[in-house]
Amino acid sequence: MSDKQVMKPGPKVYGHEYNPESKLDVLAQDLERKLSDTIFERATIDHRMVEDLQAYHGVYPKKESEDRENAGRANTNVKLTRAKTNAGEAQLVDLLFPNDDKNWGIRPTPVPEISKLLKNDEPEIVDGEQYADEQGNVITKGMVAKRKQELLDERCQAMEEEINDQLVECSYNSKARQAIHDSCVIGTGILKGPVVVGKLDKVYLETAPGEFTLEMKESFQPAVEVVRPWDFFPDMSASSIDEAEFVFERRYMSRQQLRDLTRRKGFPKEQIQRVLAMNANQTQHTSTYQDDVRQLAGLSDTLNDTRYETWEYHGPISYQVLEQLGAVEPSEGDNSQTEVIATVFYCGGIVLGARTHLMEYENYLPYRVFNWEKDDSCIFGIGIPRMAKDEQAIINSVWRMILDNGAITAGPQIGINPEAMEPADGSWALKPFKVWKMKKQYQDIRQVFSSFEFKSNLNDLSAIYQTARVLFDEVVGIPMLGQGEQGQSTQTLGGMSMLMNAANTVRRRQVKSFDDDITSPLIKDFYHYNMENSTKPDIKGDFQVDARGTSALLVKETQSQAIANFINMAGNSEIFAPALKIKSLEILRQWARTQSLPANVVPSDDEWKDYLKRAEEQAQSQPQDPAMAVEQLRVQQQQVKFQHETQIEQFKAQQRQQEMQFEAGLKLQLASSQERIELAKLAQEDKHNTEKLMTELKKVQTDHAANWQQFMAEVQIKKQAGLTANFGLDGVA
Repeated sequence: MSDKQVMKPGPKVYGHEYNPESKLDVLAQDLERKLSDTIFERATIDHRMVEDLQAYHGVYPKKESEDRENAGRANTNVKLTRAKTNAGEAQLVDLLFPNDDKNWGIRPTPVPEISKLLKNDEPEIVDGEQYADEQGNVITKGMVAKRKQELLDERCQAMEEEINDQLVECSYNSKARQAIHDSCVIGTGILKGPVVVGKLDKVYLETAPGEFTLEMKESFQPAVEVVRPWDFFPDMSASSIDEAEFVFERRYMSRQQLRDLTRRKGFPKEQIQRVLAMNANQTQHTSTYQDDVRQLAGLSDTLNDTRYETWEYHGPISYQVLEQLGAVEPSEGDNSQTEVIATVFYCGGIVLGARTHLMEYENYLPYRVFNWEKDDSCIFGIGIPRMAKDEQAIINSVWRMILDNGAITAGPQIGINPEAMEPADGSWALKPFKVWKMKKQYQDIRQVFSSFEFKSNLNDLSAIYQTARVLFDEVVGIPMLGQGEQGQSTQTLGGMSMLMNAANTVRRRQVKSFDDDITSPLIKDFYHYNMENSTKPDIKGDFQVDARGTSALLVKETQSQAIANFINMAGNSEIFAPALKIKSLEILRQWARTQSLPANVVPSDDEWKDYLKRAEEQAQSQPQDPAMAVEQLRVQQQQVKFQHETQIEQFKAQQRQQEMQFEAGLKLQLASSQERIELAKLAQEDKHNTEKLMTELKKVQTDHAANWQQFMAEVQIKKQAGLTANFGLDGVA
């Protein structure tokens, strides 16, 4: 897509008049000016998002595609960007949400005063008196501090379960995966929360014995929403969402949804009636970029959209305007200069209503932004299609050249002199057994009919294509190994483990970024919401959020395997087995953590000590059964008898081995003597000379020495490996 010249628009002109005396109309004009400026400043981001979506879907800009088709050139698109984007998204999701496990936790804020008192044995004095427990033990300061710590842990666990239930109810994991998808494709993923959503539950009330009445019960609870990047218009002067002063969010509503707003507090009915008097397209800020996004999704342009374009503005609002809308309680005194961070609903140049934020701390905006690759100058980041833009263009260009060159060189080019010949069937198309009529007499058909071929550059172009593929992987940072394709990497287990660990290095950095930008602030917001609005006192306390995307999920499986291997090794060792028993409770706790089991399934230190004490006392108090003692003695005697029998069998085996060695040695000596006798006879009978006889004798001695060495080697092996071991001697028993 070519760059588009964007003219800075003025405020949109609507078909109604503003009352300069109305604070709501003045606010509407201010919001419209601010929105127009933000839309203009975000035009470059819109252009970039459309290009990234086109690259992800493998679609060329319309003008560029039409030019190639008109020229008869190849117009294919190698969709590597989509494959790499999906691979990167899958890796990140697998690291952050394996098996939909939660990647966060809450722990109590450390209290130094309690930690110092845990081991204090001094009596606890309350109103000048000491107290004792049911067993008569004096209650110490350490016991009181320990109980306070237990209460904190219990409340912390209850708060964690409460937040987890709220996130599960609103399908947080699914929405987080959608935000990750947006960050991979466009570079920016946005989550919004906590937002209060209404929920209708069916409740059956028993009005009489055996008779029930169905009633609809509405409840409100915090939830998380996904905001698509093209509907997100933040303060473009900020480089991060924490620096933004305001945010506009575009939403679409039907006429019925607008009518339903009259039931909510802070939405004057007359304001909504003014909006409903307008047509839907009168409320829309049309944009060519927005139309491009809709066309990629197969939708019609905004001119045919029958929904009302509404906006949520999050930012500073005059306190007087909020009073007029009924969003805050009237205050005494001059508050004309007072501003409050609030949410204003705005449509068609008309303020529909407003409400204060759920969180009462300063400069709070309910948006969390995650970037695949951060842009230090902008809230919007860079996605995989943008990172691989040039490399994808090279691959597409080279592939089109390969197809064009292959099409030209697939067959010969034919030259015909139409004045000298004509086809018998009147068609100039080539086909088998075609007949051609000669108009004139020629000695050689090649004078009027010839063929030639263009040069094929497929090998050179294929080399360029392979180089571009390598560049693509290096630039994106998602190698073939990360997609499950081994390529030319080592096939050993250790080598593959090292390569996979290296391939996940970049992903782990992005997991940490997700923890910092999404998980930690979002869970903190849910914690503050429950502290301010929950009616459950047993979940409230001073806690800290622990984002565990990298600390727990990445190493949990490895730790579990390591603990199992440690137990197996130490349990089979006489030296380490006692140490394993001493640390058994701590090992069990660590293993339970790796399996995401609740802490209460493992006994506490006191429970474990009490159990061991009772077991020891029970063993000492119970008299030993005489029959059991006799049985133990019988087992010991059998063990001693088995050891003696084993030693006797080993001695007999050694004796048999020595006898076999002695017999084998005698046989070797007899064989050597017989060979000497035979050689002497041969020398006498055949009258060999002395020199020949000496030569034969030396040969016999050499063979004898080699056989003896081979025999001794086998004897040593049998001593070490047993009588069945065989060194390979031929002919030796």
